[in-house]
Amino acid sequence: MQQTSVNISNKKCPIRRCCVLIAHLATSVKFPQCRAKQASVVARATSQQTLFKTQCLEAIVGKRLRKMLLNGKALSNSTKIGKQLAKDVGEFPPMEKLNWLIHLQHVRGEIASCKELINGEMARSHGKNEYAFFKQGVILKSQGNIQEALDTFQKCLKLNQKNANILKEVASCLYEMGRYRLSLNALLEAEKLSKNPDWNLDDLIAKTYVKLGNSQKAKEYAHKSVKVGKQEESYALLIRLLVGEKDFASAIAVGNAAAEFCPDSVQLLTESGLLYLKTGQTQHAFERLSQALALDPACSKALLGIGCITHRHEDFEVALTKYKIAVLYEPESVALWNNIGLCFYSKQKYIAAISCLKRGLWISPLNWKILYNLALVHLATNQPASGFNFACAAVNLRPDVGDCFALLGYTLFELKDTENALRALKQALVLMPSDVSLLANGSLMLELLGFYDESEDFFNKFKVLIDEGHQVSNEILSLMDRLLVVQSSRAAEQPPGASVENSGTEQMKIRSQMQEDEV
Repeated sequence: MQQTSVNISNKKCPIRRCCVLIAHLATSVKFPQCRAKQASVVARATSQQTLFKTQCLEAIVGKRLRKMLLNGKALSNSTKIGKQLAKDVGEFPPMEKLNWLIHLQHVRGEIASCKELINGEMARSHGKNEYAFFKQGVILKSQGNIQEALDTFQKCLKLNQKNANILKEVASCLYEMGRYRLSLNALLEAEKLSKNPDWNLDDLIAKTYVKLGNSQKAKEYAHKSVKVGKQEESYALLIRLLVGEKDFASAIAVGNAAAEFCPDSVQLLTESGLLYLKTGQTQHAFERLSQALALDPACSKALLGIGCITHRHEDFEVALTKYKIAVLYEPESVALWNNIGLCFYSKQKYIAAISCLKRGLWISPLNWKILYNLALVHLATNQPASGFNFACAAVNLRPDVGDCFALLGYTLFELKDTENALRALKQALVLMPSDVSLLANGSLMLELLGFYDESEDFFNKFKVLIDEGHQVSNEILSLMDRLLVVQSSRAAEQPPGASVENSGTEQMKIRSQMQEDEV
């Protein structure tokens, strides 16, 4: 670039000649006006020289920027650049002069050169560049060095204690380290300093309240985050909180709103479909899960949900096909192996069912549903002792689930331990007083053991529930009709039929409801 400068030391410069003439006149004639005129001309010349220096600085920086953007070569040593600029222009460059380059290299993924540039800027600014500290902390956090990132953000915070973004990053590091109370304090302080609504800040506060066990506050901030940002992450958190409170209606409404604002989110479509499936709305569930699979055919949760729907409709081959595709992408899923085992159980392929269920048990030894289903399959294969072991394990894990006690009672009945079988059955009835299958099986068991009065009491409760509109399978209805015939014949002092005992034994072996995993 050809440089043209204004140099008053040049004898041919017209400004210098004017200054010399005015100075001579002022010296010889002693006119004060001439001295003022000389000072004005010198000031104008100095101003033009300063303007030229500024133009040189802009030209040098612009030339380097164009070179970097055109050929992709990043500047690596900011100290050398600063010295070169100072040498070319004669001024020390500002502290923030390369912040734009730090940001550009970071977002482009040039981490190595970005870190080198940050170190150079810190050395040049003697640790006073706030933005360089901030970017260094972000890089360290993304690399998993949480403690180092926290130290860096704290140094940055000392330079500017009123920056809400720095406080938010400090709180995020504390959250990752499990120090939730300190993280919450920092987040609340950042909320006070923040001038504009920040959905990410509200989302972090909600997550921290979840960790501290305050679900009400967590839900409040999750609502604020959804209202401000309408982001996928915020919707997912709010849905999870509502499901935890068993508020499925509100969770479904939030899921519908999320599907409207984020129509391409596979996660939200899958969550919405599984919510519909939990509430028994299989048609809506199938539609949402199909939309998720259209966007991502390898989504294992959506495949599992579709498999559950076809499984419930007794289309076991289609269900197995969906499960087998899903297990390719998520081979360590307990729910998948559990449902595959139940498909084989429904097809009466008991060896394959036991193999799949034990694979799931190996992945998750404390999963009570796997233990329950293993007890069920062993009971169906005339192995009550093995079934008893699995049923006991399920009861120990979940003493609040009536199904476990009911299955334990059936295994004890097969082992001829009638006293403990009745105790387990009564405990199951305490936990599930409105379960029609349990009442039917209990009435039949008591009839076979000779407790006729208690059997009739169970049968009367069963009839009340049926009259109230409870759904029950045709197999159980047929069995209870035959039991009614036996009870009626006994009441008329007639010998009971022998056919009820055989059917009753089979009914108590296999309960009508199986424990399926939907998610």
